[in-house]
Amino acid sequence: MILLDTPECLPSLWFTLRKKNQECAYCGSIGKVTMDHIPPKLLFSRPLPKDLITVPACAKCHGETSKDDEYLRLALQMRDGIAEHPDVIKSRPTLLRSLEKPEAVGMRNSVLGSIVGAELCTPSGIFIKNILAMKTRMDRVDRVVARITRGLFYRYKGYIVPRGYDVVAGSKEAVDRLPPDIRNPLDEGVLNRLLAVPAFCIGNGVFSYRFGTDTCDANITCWVLCFYEQAGFLGMTFPINCLNPSGQHGTP
Repeated sequence: MILLDTPECLPSLWFTLRKKNQECAYCGSIGKVTMDHIPPKLLFSRPLPKDLITVPACAKCHGETSKDDEYLRLALQMRDGIAEHPDVIKSRPTLLRSLEKPEAVGMRNSVLGSIVGAELCTPSGIFIKNILAMKTRMDRVDRVVARITRGLFYRYKGYIVPRGYDVVAGSKEAVDRLPPDIRNPLDEGVLNRLLAVPAFCIGNGVFSYRFGTDTCDANITCWVLCFYEQAGFLGMTFPINCLNPSGQHGTP
């Protein structure tokens, strides 16, 4: 059973205290921290929204994410249906300039190597024309979505995802491919209820989220995330021994 939580219950006192204690929202280490934006602020055009969410992060957790953040922006903004979003159009020059930097040679090569031929079809499957498309590395995208889920968990719960629990993350398309014996209970018990409540939105439709918490275990949570009003993702926190028999995590 999932108990729906709402953004209005976002705590503040504990967050201020933990920020002073310099606790990393991702690994829980104590030490010097900087504030990490969730989702990454590079997804937004300037001027930045005033209600961006930040969590404290240690140098290791914060520093190792930048390349994946840039890849997420590129992958999202090249998706069909997103290219004409107002924030994408406004921030496109910034994206192009970032790819022109000398240190971006790896990203440029990655993009060029991922361009493939594809067929553009109508929703009913009727062929329209051949097009060029980007073959997205979903493992990189899912890593960022999992980090966003961890950050939101910390921001709302007041502590890091506990030991013995982990985060799984995947795209709407990955969820749609789940076998019926998994997908149907997920829809009926969680997703349909979450999608029935208003989302908390940041920016001009750039990012929105809904979430719920299990009534029997507050560390089991479900997060429905959406980028640019088109790209949907699911993030969940679960006991490791429930994810799969080997205890290893993956996409939903």
